[in-house]
Amino acid sequence: MKTRRLATTGAALVAAFGLTLTGCGTDGTSDTPAGPGEAAPAASSAPADARAELSAAALKLNEDSLRVKIASSVLSGGGVMDPKSKSADMTMEMGGQGTFRMITIENDGYLKFSGVPGLPDKWLRLDVTKLGANGQLNLMPDGDPGGAQQLVNGVVDVEKTGDDSFSGTIDYTKAKPGDKAVEQMGEKGKAVPFTAKVDGQGRLVELVVDTSVLHESLGTMTTTYSDFGTAVDVQKPPAGETQDAPEELIRSFSGTTT
Repeated sequence: MKTRRLATTGAALVAAFGLTLTGCGTDGTSDTPAGPGEAAPAASSAPADARAELSAAALKLNEDSLRVKIASSVLSGGGVMDPKSKSADMTMEMGGQGTFRMITIENDGYLKFSGVPGLPDKWLRLDVTKLGANGQLNLMPDGDPGGAQQLVNGVVDVEKTGDDSFSGTIDYTKAKPGDKAVEQMGEKGKAVPFTAKVDGQGRLVELVVDTSVLHESLGTMTTTYSDFGTAVDVQKPPAGETQDAPEELIRSFSGTTT
């Protein structure tokens, strides 16, 4: 197996997936972390009312199962997530470079690439806790199973633009200090524009991140959340169709530099 190609071909694209699905990452400030169900403390100039409302809308994503859809020039696809059982099943197309499917059940992660020359046909099994809090495949960290608190902590500026809409910016360097993918963004990662929408029940249903500020070819990345309460039945792949992910791959997907 061409481990190095696996690490370099897939890691960058899945990193983008992880950043989009969870919005940002663990807050890098010294404030006391918010507990489950609590809004994050205001750590920026964001108006308190707008920030509180958007925070509450994002945290509702931790309350029920849902369907996620992602659309961008780099990644497109989606799947289902259930924060209560810490399970997810996502399939993504990597900008014409093949596809990958990711299954998460509590701390067990399974990743399978298709249509990418030189990569194995079997599922790659890994312990997502080894990826660290910022790991791109650690989509359901402890205490924040849907990753919503991560999104909340990353917002540094926000204003309400309508009854159900918001706009603002995300500083990825504050949200994910030491993260490899973020460090590669440089100064561009400190002010990434976004817009968001909530539904009539106060749940976040759309997040649009203008990733063109990171590179002009990227355009926007849109994540939508729907079908709240949908049935999610995620099963582990058969043991005979899996193999342990190589350590090089795990390091590539980990959230911090070494």
